[in-house]
Amino acid sequence: MEDLLKVSNLNTEFKSDYGSKPALNNISFNIKEGEVLALVGESGSGKTVTSLSIMGLLPNNASVENGEITLLSKKNKEINILNLSDEKHNEIRGNDISMVFQEPMTCLNPTMTVGEQILEVIIRHKKISKINAKKEMIGLLELVEIPDPIQRSIEYPHQLSGGMRQRIMIAIALACSPKLIIADEPTSALDVTIQAQLLELLKKLKNSIVTKTSILFITHDLGIVKELADRVIVMYQGKIVEEGNVLDVFENPKHSYTNNLIQSLPEFKIEKRKQKKIIKKETNNKNIILSIKNLYKEFPVDKGIFKQSNESVKAVQNVSLNVRQNKILGLVGESGSGKSTLGKTIIKLIEPTSGKINFKNQDISNFNRQKMQNIRQKIQMIFQDPFASLNPRKNILDTLMEPILVHKLMKKNEATEYIKQIINDVGLPIESLIRFPHEFSGGQRQRIGIARALVLKPEFIIADEPVSALDVSIQAQVLNLLETIKETYNLTMIFISHDLSVIEYFCDEVAVMYLGHIVEMAPVNELFSNPKHSYTKALLSAVPKVKAKKTNKILIKGDIPSPINPPSGCVFRTRCPNPGIECKGGDIKMGLVEVEPNHWVDQCCAKLN
Repeated sequence: MEDLLKVSNLNTEFKSDYGSKPALNNISFNIKEGEVLALVGESGSGKTVTSLSIMGLLPNNASVENGEITLLSKKNKEINILNLSDEKHNEIRGNDISMVFQEPMTCLNPTMTVGEQILEVIIRHKKISKINAKKEMIGLLELVEIPDPIQRSIEYPHQLSGGMRQRIMIAIALACSPKLIIADEPTSALDVTIQAQLLELLKKLKNSIVTKTSILFITHDLGIVKELADRVIVMYQGKIVEEGNVLDVFENPKHSYTNNLIQSLPEFKIEKRKQKKIIKKETNNKNIILSIKNLYKEFPVDKGIFKQSNESVKAVQNVSLNVRQNKILGLVGESGSGKSTLGKTIIKLIEPTSGKINFKNQDISNFNRQKMQNIRQKIQMIFQDPFASLNPRKNILDTLMEPILVHKLMKKNEATEYIKQIINDVGLPIESLIRFPHEFSGGQRQRIGIARALVLKPEFIIADEPVSALDVSIQAQVLNLLETIKETYNLTMIFISHDLSVIEYFCDEVAVMYLGHIVEMAPVNELFSNPKHSYTKALLSAVPKVKAKKTNKILIKGDIPSPINPPSGCVFRTRCPNPGIECKGGDIKMGLVEVEPNHWVDQCCAKLN
């Protein structure tokens, strides 16, 4: 196969008032026709800068200092991209090379329908009538498996789900049948089920009409690389440290950084953790510290001039669960399943609609704000986005000092020494205390979030997606830190995540949520080895893994239904790959039954099994 793209000795620099900083250091690689090349590495390694250098979309403060980027055009002419004028560059963008960006919501025009945005690309690069362009646009929507493409084409980006928006971005990228598609983290912000749908779509495109279209796939998810790519390039600090066939690199990595990346994955640590749990003695494992009974949370939907409506968002529906002392309960499910709402309702940042919350044999369901202040000293929360939850105007010392003074735990001088100990326990230097949130990396900010939860000496922590936005190696560091902190401070935790590999590695028990309901609950080893509910099976099947052998995935179609108008009966029946007769009719009621010791499943799937 002929080389479609050649990158030779590329150097890209960013300029500032303090001088120049190299982002790419003498990198060289090639992409062949019909090949999927994966570019992997941590944030800051130079992956996105590489793609922007190829596309000619670098920001004003960045420039390619030297090197060559040669593209074989549709006319089979070699073009040196770096020598093109802006006008010529615009001609090849979308036509010869196109790009799928990480966050479609920021890339799609909110004032135009998605159909108009696809038409714009077709009309710009193809000399065809608007009628024929519309036919092509509908064909593209069908190609990327958008249901009801005619209706969807007249909708705006905000009316579509994240998965649908990413499909629109792929349709725009495919509009002019480019020879090269650059996909920059196109699945990183998506749930594992929607990610599986998009990967399946990309595989179909790779193996069908786009057999001669190459893909440069940028990601930090090594499991996706194993499933999709032919070759892989590993980048570190602007340099290529390893390159080769995917299986060769994963099975026999030559560079220590590649090996560390692979070994940082939770799936490589699970066996060691299981052995550690067997050796370790169980203590207080029957003591229930938190008990929830028939918990509901609904948000009223205001409509019309008088803001009156009988509709409500049914976020949490009839949830009952127990959390045992010194254990970690994992809460898993897609976005919109009610995980975060349940976590905030437990700590009463959101008031429950009905139900009981019992913490340490004390019913806190109807506690007012004053009574909850004492409880919140014992129950703390680690939020998903530490940057959004940290005050940008306060340095870290003041941030950690504030809750101590509010709860009158100790005097200021004594608190300063205590905070130094906490900041050391979370692996940050003492000098960090005088710095502000914007001066830290994502992993460091998450450590500060953990420190803030620890300063009040809690007994129970609710961690809401604490590692979802982190690179795999930083994720491993934070998980190890949380495990050490749990042992050191004798903590009990609810760990909310959509990453099943992390749940399997870190948690003792798992509850699976779907559309406000818990549909399955079991010890972690039991649930992962013997899932009973169709939704759980689909979730586990969708997880891309480096070690896993190729198997047929259980794909669930579409997005999670609206919690305003959920399906009657079994809420999963509209997406279930194998619904029973009773499920289809919507006659069966939701509710957990114990099918094996400590293994609870929604009665709909329990009957089917």
